Amino acid sequence: MDKIINRQLPLMVIIMLGIMTTFGPLTIDMYVPSLPNVQSDFGATTSQVQLTLSFAMIGLAIGQFTFGPLSDAYGRKKIALLIISIYVIASLIAVFTTSLSLLLIIRLIQGLTGGGAIVIAKASIGDQHKGKSLAKGLASLLVVNGIITILAPLIGGYALSVSNWKAIFLILTVVSFAILIFAFFKMEETRDTDLTKLNFPLIFKDFGYLLKKPAFIIPMLLQGLTYVMLFSFSSAAPFITQKIYDMTPQQFSVLFALNGIGLIIMSQLTALLVEYMNRYLLLVLLTLIQILGVVLIIFVLIFHLPLWVLIIAFFLNVCPVTGIGPLSFTLAMESRTGGSGNASSLLGLFQFILGGIMSPLVGLKGEYSVMPYLIILVITTILIILLEVLLKSILVKHKT
Repeated sequence: MDKIINRQLPLMVIIMLGIMTTFGPLTIDMYVPSLPNVQSDFGATTSQVQLTLSFAMIGLAIGQFTFGPLSDAYGRKKIALLIISIYVIASLIAVFTTSLSLLLIIRLIQGLTGGGAIVIAKASIGDQHKGKSLAKGLASLLVVNGIITILAPLIGGYALSVSNWKAIFLILTVVSFAILIFAFFKMEETRDTDLTKLNFPLIFKDFGYLLKKPAFIIPMLLQGLTYVMLFSFSSAAPFITQKIYDMTPQQFSVLFALNGIGLIIMSQLTALLVEYMNRYLLLVLLTLIQILGVVLIIFVLIFHLPLWVLIIAFFLNVCPVTGIGPLSFTLAMESRTGGSGNASSLLGLFQFILGGIMSPLVGLKGEYSVMPYLIILVITTILIILLEVLLKSILVKHKT
């Protein structure tokens, strides 16, 4: 395992790593407001166009799974520069595509490389921190991530008001190129190059060991399921708000940004409260807020309550993600073995693979049906409750 030194990272390094974690909101959030427009342009079904989200999310999952171990072996910075370069090229190609099939491939590539950047940023923090220090370090990254989460949909909405969805990919090309330059000059190498680490039998043995540990796998699943709430919102909300509640793409981008503000507030509130509260109790409290959001969403959509109630419901359901996610990540990382890249890869894999699976499912019955979305919310809520009960028993055993 890497040597943990818990040193205070320079502000510019925190900003750099935080920017790398924004490949998630850049790839997903900036694009989300355009889903109905992409559907219209290609003459596709709701589920088909939601696959452009699903492919990106699956790419984000596989990218984290793959590039974590590679960065353990070749070093964080070298791999980061390579994959960000590929992201720039893929984004530029998307500007000129006229085929939905090609767009799906590009979205997969964006996800793969973006996921790699995310896992390398998190692993860089994991190289040097543990426990409460790790939770606080991740929360610091989420400040930058949250700011981009606010700006990304607003930029996407504005781009749609003056052009079409292809303008979003032009913006992604420029932004990712700027990140590449920033990484070249500001990113620190936190792991020595060690090609002996690129031993895939040992890597998969490490994965197998982690997946046999309930103390790792239960927090991992909790993190993945709380992100199902976020990703299903990202996939369903553009159609619910624009088709059922008659919002414009620009208005929806403001709603998306409002949730981004909530995500920032929750991440920082969690970083503050973790110093004074038991992490499990804090996890339960945040989960209760999320469940309240689920219940409210169900009532709003079944009885078609006013839009302002739906906005509150979305806010309560989505915002706890940046509290539950880092807490679950921290609990899981404390059970890791080997390089932090391996553990971080598995955590990222389940986080985004679940989101990728759910994205096209919410549109199975068309753009005007909310039932698939509600079913996903209910099942996810039940699973989260069961997992937190199991987690409690594991934590009690560890104390005894």
